[in-house]
Amino acid sequence: MMHRLAQCSTPNFFSSGFLSRLMVCMLCLVGSAASQANNLPDLGGSGFSTLTPDKEKAIGDVLMRQARGSLPMVYDPLLDEYINALGNKLVANANDVRFPFRFYWVDDRNINAFATLGGHIASHTGTLAISDSESEFASVMAHEVAHVTQRHIARFVEAQSQRAPLTIAGLLGAIVLATVNPEAGMAAMMATQGAQAQASINFTRSNEQEADRIGMQILVDSGFDPNAVPAFFNKLAERTRFMNQQLAFLQTHPLSAARVSDTRIRAERYPTRHVPDSQDYTLSKARVLARYHHKNEDVVSIFQSRLRQTGGNTRANQYGLAIALLDSNKYSEAETIIVDLLEKDEYNLYYIDVYTDILLGLNRASEALDMLEYHYRLRPNNQVVTLNYANAAIKAGGNRLAIHLLRDMLHFKPDNILAYDLIAKAYENLEDFSRFYEARSDFYYQLANYPRAIDDLQEALNHLSSSEKLENRRLESKRRSLQAEFDRLRRM
Repeated sequence: MMHRLAQCSTPNFFSSGFLSRLMVCMLCLVGSAASQANNLPDLGGSGFSTLTPDKEKAIGDVLMRQARGSLPMVYDPLLDEYINALGNKLVANANDVRFPFRFYWVDDRNINAFATLGGHIASHTGTLAISDSESEFASVMAHEVAHVTQRHIARFVEAQSQRAPLTIAGLLGAIVLATVNPEAGMAAMMATQGAQAQASINFTRSNEQEADRIGMQILVDSGFDPNAVPAFFNKLAERTRFMNQQLAFLQTHPLSAARVSDTRIRAERYPTRHVPDSQDYTLSKARVLARYHHKNEDVVSIFQSRLRQTGGNTRANQYGLAIALLDSNKYSEAETIIVDLLEKDEYNLYYIDVYTDILLGLNRASEALDMLEYHYRLRPNNQVVTLNYANAAIKAGGNRLAIHLLRDMLHFKPDNILAYDLIAKAYENLEDFSRFYEARSDFYYQLANYPRAIDDLQEALNHLSSSEKLENRRLESKRRSLQAEFDRLRRM
């Protein structure tokens, strides 16, 4: 879905200072209106010895929303479906799962992945791009799942709270920052804890071996190749040899020769297993390479070269070339490829997504709507179909249809950024400015941009007539609740 989000000016809430205040705030949310609005549990005081699963989940949810407003997240429904399907397959074979997991993408060519509190795990697009098999990529995700199920961050916080309870907020902010920006995170730890910081860093590093062991078991139980773990580590080690700086992944996941050897020995204990890559993996990797990894001007020639190589004339490379041609506005050439792929697999959502954008680029929106209506009947509320259908409807002037589709979808996926952006566009096209500003407020709230969200709610109120009393009361209550939540964040 070739949909670009509206540009927004979002404060960088991932500074260590803000995270420190955020942690204190979160730990003091007791019985407040904001707490009730977000269904957060009572998190207790700022000095605690046990981070319960409820507390961990609540803090993690807020932190991840802050991350969405600060990091270059990828809002691609196909990639979202893939990483969550893969991630939850791994979670289903893990022990000690305390809450639902959610998986995300960060638009970054560097190799990295990180886990935060509450089952939130993100991978850089570069990690998928350099993987040579689905088992390799799954091994990284399994490792991060193990960090969460073994409660490594939570245990780190608990250990530090016993030494210096008053610095927990700063330490938690620093460790989360370290998952995203290792150098800044380590600096924040040093500033917060001084001499104890090194012990804190060692504590987190000591968990890597446990995550390797548990992660490999999760990987095997999920049907993947355990040899992918040492293979991936060897790849990282080789890349590091020819670089002046350490890979981002290795800054947060220190790699020693002993660790590589340990994973190789452990993998040898399992029977040899050949695991073919799934089609979703190969198509997702082609999509990442075409859209998020290579330079735009090089993508067409890269995929043309891949197709000419021995064994390279695969559906994934054809799909990648179709995306590259589409993004270069070569719609007719892209259509030839994608129509051929659809003839072989008419229900494939990767192909349907690209074909929708081709038809819209060729000003054939009615054809796109007919196709998407058919697939929507087969898979109602599937986010790939629904978002494409709504986008095509808006392009064709069917704004009310788009609103109906998106409202239904938001009941099931209330945090979908693209849905809020599209529904705002539909209301704007209808000149229903009160609902436009409310939808845009919801959009900014999902990015933790409180000032813009509050301002837009006020604009929504300004566009209501005095006779719309119930609507005035509803929006005013929503604005006050959001303002109270933001005021609490700023005070802490």
